[in-house]
Parts: sequence; structure tokens; C-alpha cells
Amino acid sequence: MALVFTIMLCMLSVSGCWDRREVNDVAFVIAMAIDKASNGKYRLSVQVPLVSNLGGASGGGGGTSGDKAFYVDSAEGDTIRDANNKIQSRMSRHLYYAHHRIVVIGNQLAKEGFSEPLDIISRFPENRLTAYIVMTKGEAVSLLQAQPQFERFSGEAIRELVKAATIPVTIKDISQMLNTPGVDAFLPIFEAVDSHPKGKSKEIGSSGIGIFRGDKLVGTYTGEEVMGLRWFQRTFVPFSTIVNMGDGQRLSVYYQKGKADIHPVIKRGVIHFDIKVYSTAGVVENLSSYDLSERKVDAMIEDQLTKEITRSITKIMEKNKKAHSDPIGLGIVLARNYPNEWKAKYRDQWDKELSRITYTIKSKVQVSNVGQTSTNITKEDP
Repeated sequence: MALVFTIMLCMLSVSGCWDRREVNDVAFVIAMAIDKASNGKYRLSVQVPLVSNLGGASGGGGGTSGDKAFYVDSAEGDTIRDANNKIQSRMSRHLYYAHHRIVVIGNQLAKEGFSEPLDIISRFPENRLTAYIVMTKGEAVSLLQAQPQFERFSGEAIRELVKAATIPVTIKDISQMLNTPGVDAFLPIFEAVDSHPKGKSKEIGSSGIGIFRGDKLVGTYTGEEVMGLRWFQRTFVPFSTIVNMGDGQRLSVYYQKGKADIHPVIKRGVIHFDIKVYSTAGVVENLSSYDLSERKVDAMIEDQLTKEITRSITKIMEKNKKAHSDPIGLGIVLARNYPNEWKAKYRDQWDKELSRITYTIKSKVQVSNVGQTSTNITKEDP
């Protein structure tokens, strides 16, 4: 009897997959977009791969959507969950969000504040906090509908571009920015652009950085300003830029390493920041007549790069002061060095105090690699 009783107890612990869901009954969401409609409701859009089109024209089973390998559906609702339920009510497969890689925020939602609709992402373990989040200048759904040529899904194209072409921001990162006094949030901006020749396809392109005060968009970085923000990131992402040496002399330079040290000082009630930037760069293209083997030429390049870094940081500092936004995190540095003053005076009004700060910028660049030749190999040696 004891043996029979033990066997029966074991059978209860291996009762099978009672809550199983077959793969054929699941719609895997790989990207989602959130917009604010004109009527004040939220519009949720999801991008789902079409299994029938992934294996080529001869594939069978499942739905189809022309020759695309994905399907985009959207619905409006008072909340994101409400919009999700409306999409689910007309979809034969269960929406599954555990594999989504990208969340796109529309421009109107970014202006009005995006923290409320993101609550659902952090509340359910099915959603990934490691998913990247970006914004777009228009409606977020337009980014999901683009058809890039190198990737089957625009969501996958955005994910790769976030890592390679801009400063990556995940759901976890944006949550920490919004919850930490002394730093403001920022998001990469992407948009659908015409490929060349024009009209062949809609590709995804990076077009800047959006800066926020709280969860509301207050400005954008473009060009050199994006470069200026790169130096203050915890993990430096290497990038290339073109340096104008004057008189039509140009160089392509690849910044390999970089970091910024910030030291705050409070004197007579005025906050001053000493900013020092260190970088290592290499020349990847020489469109000039300079001989890169000469030390004086290296010194000229380093001097020009130093001016470029200083100019880019100055631009974002001035823009931050006008927008009362601190995506660099100067407030965090101040709190670490002056914790008592931060709590008593600056924490609750840092956005107002930001416009009164002063700063100095010093940068140092070392050119460590000029390539295999000192001059252009197509030109005759002097």
C-alpha cells in the first residue's frame, strides 16, 4: 500500500503540460509601436512574422499578406491593454510578446509623455526589459510598415541599426533615467526614408537623438550634437566622422575609445563643471596631401579633433541649458560630490538651476593609427 501511495503521489507531480500552447497557435510579436491618436486614445501596432512567407513562395499554411514576410496590425484603446484586446479579438493566433526586440514611440506621444503606456511593459514578465526603445518624427506605425531590403522585418533592421549607428537605449535604461533625479532621458530617432534609386523601397535611417524633461520631448540633437552626447555614455560606442583640415583637405577618422571625466565645484552659490574628454582615434581615409608619417601632421590632426570634440560638447551644453534638460547626467555627478547640498537645495529644482551653471571643456585626442601607408597609394612619392 505504501508503494502504491508513493507512485500515486509521483503521478500528481507529472500531470503533463495542462497549459500548453501549440506553436501553430501563437503569433510572435517582434516589434511594437505606440502612438497617441487625435482623439486622445493610444494606438498599439504590432509586427508579426508570417510563417507561410518565410520559406519562399512555395510555403504553405498560415495567412498571407502579399509578398511581405510580416503583418502589421493596430488598434486604438483607452489603454495599451485595451488596444491589445481589440487586436487579439480579430486575430486567430495568440499574441506573444516575449520575443519582441523593439518598441517605437510616436512623435505626438513623445511630446505628451510616454511613461503611462510603458507601464504594461514592465508589469508583465512576458515583456522584455532588454528590448530597445526608439522614437520617430511621425507616427510610430509607419516605421513598422517600412520594408528594408537587407532584413525581412523592419523591427530587425531597427534593432541592428540601434546597436551600430546610434546610442542604444533599452526599456531598462529609460526606466532608470526617468526614476533617477539628476539625469533626463533621451531616445534615438529613426524614420523611414526612400532608398536609392528613389521609390524602390523604404529603408530605416537614424536621424538624431530626442531629449526629454521628465517623459516629455523638449528638443533634439543632430549632427555634432549627437557626437557630443557619445562621450558621456557608460559604454563608449566607436564611430566615424569627417574632419575638415581647411583648404579642401579632409580626413575620415574613427574614434576607437573615449571617456569624459566631470568634476563639479560650487563657488559662491554658482555650480561649475570641469569637463575633460580623452579619446583615441585612427585615420581610415586620407583625402588630403598630408604625409601622415610626420609628427607635425599628427599634431595638426589631434588639434583639429580636439576643437571638434570641444565644439560638439559646447553645443549640447548650451542646448541643455535652454531646454532645462540634463541627458548627460550632470546632476548625478553633483549629487555624488555634494550630497548634502544636492538634497537640500538642488534636487527638486535641478531643471531650473541647470540654466545657471558654468563649465569649461578640455579635450585630448591621441592619433594611434594612420593605416598601412602614410600617403595616398595612387599618388607618386615626392
